[in-house]
This record gives sequence, structure tokens and C-alpha cells, in this order.
Amino acid sequence: MSFDLENAPPDDDLTIRGEIEASSVPELLRSFLGSGETGILTFRQGDVAKSLYLQEGKVVYAASNDPDERLGENLLVKGRITVRQYIEASKEIRPGRRLGAILVDLEAIESEELIGAVEQQVHDLLVDLMTWTHGDYELVIKEVDPASIVAVNIPLENIILQGLRKSISWSQISRSLGGIDVVPRKGSVGELLHRLELTEEEQELLGHVNGAASVEQICAMSYLTSFETCRTLWAFKVLGLLLVGQEGDSAGAIARERELDLEDVVEKFNQMFGRIYTFLQGRHGEEADGFMQAALDQVSAQYGALFDGVDLKHYGRADFEQMLANVADLPAEQRRSLMLSALNELVFAIQLAARQRHGAQEEAVIAGIIKDGMRRLGIG
Repeated sequence: MSFDLENAPPDDDLTIRGEIEASSVPELLRSFLGSGETGILTFRQGDVAKSLYLQEGKVVYAASNDPDERLGENLLVKGRITVRQYIEASKEIRPGRRLGAILVDLEAIESEELIGAVEQQVHDLLVDLMTWTHGDYELVIKEVDPASIVAVNIPLENIILQGLRKSISWSQISRSLGGIDVVPRKGSVGELLHRLELTEEEQELLGHVNGAASVEQICAMSYLTSFETCRTLWAFKVLGLLLVGQEGDSAGAIARERELDLEDVVEKFNQMFGRIYTFLQGRHGEEADGFMQAALDQVSAQYGALFDGVDLKHYGRADFEQMLANVADLPAEQRRSLMLSALNELVFAIQLAARQRHGAQEEAVIAGIIKDGMRRLGIG
């Protein structure tokens, strides 16, 4: 990465340049967005250039010089405009007069449809960009003229995840993880986990990240291939779900290891709850939230403050960090015993509620999920 001050643009905008090979597109993007940059970030690979418009750490627009990625062509390919509308609108393009606005003026599309089309165009462009392994980039830090773009709000985390699922660059994956002997640990999961659309295999893989198992050991435990496992771990690192580095002093490391062991066990419970939730949601839709919450409310009265601020809505997961904070004043072993007893009680409260509310057939399915979950926990 370089700061080009000698050859800065005429308006004295600061320009940062570098090569993609030295890092990766998703890692670069997360870095620039994490620092809250505003400006235009352009990636180039041969004759193709893709520009991302950043506003205070968010991607608000994207453009490409690849004809197959331009808005008009996308609308035409997807059948949302006719060839005649495309040709007539293209004739009207002028400086300051963009194709999308022209199509709206010609009543070829509605203004609401334009926003959706631009969002899809930006989404597709970003997913493809995540797979680039060579080329260069340039960030010009400057204010973005609102009149020059159709501003959109694009949640980036799932786009990064989708793009990295397509990566086949072992060199980028290996370099970022630091080797197969590295022991990754969980980062700040929090609300991010609820926003991500993880597959069941990816959720399970995240559960294996416990601060004790190496990348090689995680590969051995994963249902995914070794390459897919490492690629997914790389995606988790880029997204901040896992960390690679020094743990700190030995006393702190021991305490953290115990905490991570408990977190790993709770994660296995959460995977079980998540599978139950997904099954119930498929059968009963939004009623799954109420069902899971009712079971939690039934159990929470027996365990004091443990479940304060915890709910099972949205994927049926209990927030480990919140539970840990609720009982932080207890000795470590007492915290562990209380938490595991409560979660074990919750499992059977859910099974009993399934029998009472949905009948024996659905209870049998949930009982099968619980049996498999207990096996993974080493119970029964």
C-alpha cells in the first residue's frame, strides 16, 4: 500500500494505491470500510475497472467499465426493458444524465424499480470482485457527489461471505490463516452472527473454533473438505468472527481457555437449538419465535438472572456473552455448572412443549435433533 502525495490529483485528494496480491479484495475492503473512509475505491484487472463509492465506511454505489456489468445491459438481459427502450435511452446519455434516470423519464421502469436494479447490480459486481486475486487498487479519499450516483444501502457481510465461497485461491487462504498449525479463536460474534446467512455446515465449523484446536484439527472434525474448511475459516477471519494471534500471558491464556471451552459447549447447544428453530420455522413460520421464547421463559424462572436479556428469536440461539455477563460474579466452576444445567433443562422444555403443542410426529423429529445434539456434546 502506498500514499501517493507527489502525484496527487489536482484537487489535492489523498490517494492510496497498492496491489491486490499483497492482501485480498475482501480484506482490503474490510480495512477501508472499518476505518470509515469516504471516497472512490477502484480495482483494476487488465482492462476491467470496478469502482466502489464509499460514504463514511459504507458502500453506497458501484460501477464497472465491463459492458456485461452495466445497468442498462443488466436490465436488458433480465428482460426488464426492451431492446428499443435500451437503444432510445442510450442515445440520451449526456454528462450528468445517467441511463437509469433516463429510463425512468421514458417510463421504461419505475423509480422504485431503478433502486432495486441498482442494488442488484452493485451486489453482483461486489460478489464477483471478491474472487479477484491479482490487479491493483486505488482509493481516492474525497467527498462523493450525491448527484452523480443512485445511493443504495448494501449490507456487506453476506456479500463478502458469498464472494469468498467462490474463491479457489489457496495462496490467499493460506497466507491469511498463517498455516495449518495456527490455533484460531473466536472474535466478536455478537449481532454479526444473526446478520450472516451461514449454512448448517458453516455454523458447525464455527463451533469448532474454540481457541484450543488448530486449523488442521478443525479440518479433521469438519464435514467440509479441507480446502472448503480453510476457505470458510478465512471468511470468518475476514468478517471478524475468528482471530489469529497471540493470546497473552499464561494466566490469562488459561482463564480464556476455560472460558472458550464453556463457549464451545454452549455453541453446540446453540447448534441444536438452531436446528430445532429451523425445523419449526419451516412448519409454522413466525410462530417459531414465540414457541422458542415460551420454552425459555418457562426455564428462566428457575435460574435467576442467567437468562436476563437473552431471547431465542432469530435462529434460536442463546447469547453466550450475555449469559456470561449475567453470572460474572460467580466462580468459574459455578458459572459453568449453572449454565449447562439451564441449557440442558431448556432442551427438554422444548421437547415437552413440542409434544404438547404440535403432537407426537413433530416431537419425534425434534427428539432426533436433540439425540444427535447430545451425541455431539458427548452426552448419551
